[in-house]
Amino acid sequence: MKKNMMILLAVFSLVTAHAQELEKLWEVSGLEAPESVVFYNGNYLVSNVAGQPAEKNGKGYISLLDENGKILTQKWATGFNAPKGLGIHGTDLYVADIDTVAVVDLDTGKIKKTYHAEGATFLNDVEIAVDGTVYITDTFGGNAIYRIQEQTISLWLKDERLNYPNGLKIKGKEIWVSTWGVVTNPETFETDVPGVLLAVDLSSKTIKTITGPKGNFDGLVLWGDAFLVSDWIAGGLLTIDKNGNIKEIKDLNAGSADINFLKEKGVLLVPQMLDGSLVAYKVK
Repeated sequence: MKKNMMILLAVFSLVTAHAQELEKLWEVSGLEAPESVVFYNGNYLVSNVAGQPAEKNGKGYISLLDENGKILTQKWATGFNAPKGLGIHGTDLYVADIDTVAVVDLDTGKIKKTYHAEGATFLNDVEIAVDGTVYITDTFGGNAIYRIQEQTISLWLKDERLNYPNGLKIKGKEIWVSTWGVVTNPETFETDVPGVLLAVDLSSKTIKTITGPKGNFDGLVLWGDAFLVSDWIAGGLLTIDKNGNIKEIKDLNAGSADINFLKEKGVLLVPQMLDGSLVAYKVK
């Protein structure tokens, strides 16, 4: 009886650990195809594609919002085409923009350096290691991950098994990749077989498939001892545990993009590209 009770308590603890509820805190509209969001010095920075996601039109920009979602400066940083993934290291903001990665001075909002990724066509998510190494996915057409190390950008991995890589998250000795799936309709970005979650060894570059095909995955964040991903086409938020089990925890509009979870604040940020809005949820 005692042994059975211990097993039941263990199961209960596991279930309740993942039974997190999302309570909407605020929503801000008026953004132009917001794709990614980061938190810095008490404010939010949001990338605005502001046009076609692979078009070099000079329309893209980054907005500055306060902690409650109020837009302080609509066009805080400019000079982009279709900026997507954002990542911060020190006082540098890295911005993925089609075939370049711009480095923005967070104190001034000015671009101070630009890296050109040879062969890239759709640079997307940005993930930065503790040592400052930057990884960037090239999603549509590239099937690649680029790396910035020692002030140089290079192709780190190109493999069809990357399955149109989108979101990135470093955990331990691996970089985890949420994939979109092979696009069969270039006008709508739809797929016949949706994307999966992968784990790539940072040393050997060995690719391991964690889940079966499930969604057109975009953002990827750590969620306790699991992961949380957004599904851009279907619009949902899904948890994925280390064994590849998937559970939808919230139904959202299509266009749910590069989510960000601020663990210390217990706040989840969801850019809604098609709605032109950013939504903040309190994780309870």
